[in-house]
Amino acid sequence: MARLNVYVPDELAARAKAADLNVSALAQAAIADELQRRATNSWLDALPTPRGTPSHRAVLEALDGAREELAGADD
Repeated sequence: MARLNVYVPDELAARAKAADLNVSALAQAAIADELQRRATNSWLDALPTPRGTPSHRAVLEALDGAREELAGADD
């Protein structure tokens, strides 16, 4: 596993130590979250820009599809 130096203000370091935080695990999670956020933003930016206004029916169909997809995510 690679080692990195992370600099934080003294007060923040003291508070983290007093709270017995696992700073390494927190840093790993923060980096992973940021990378995922950037990947999502890149994916969204690559989507074509919709043209025109969707019909009410099209919006309802999209919502129904999303609900079905999300309901199956718990399986």
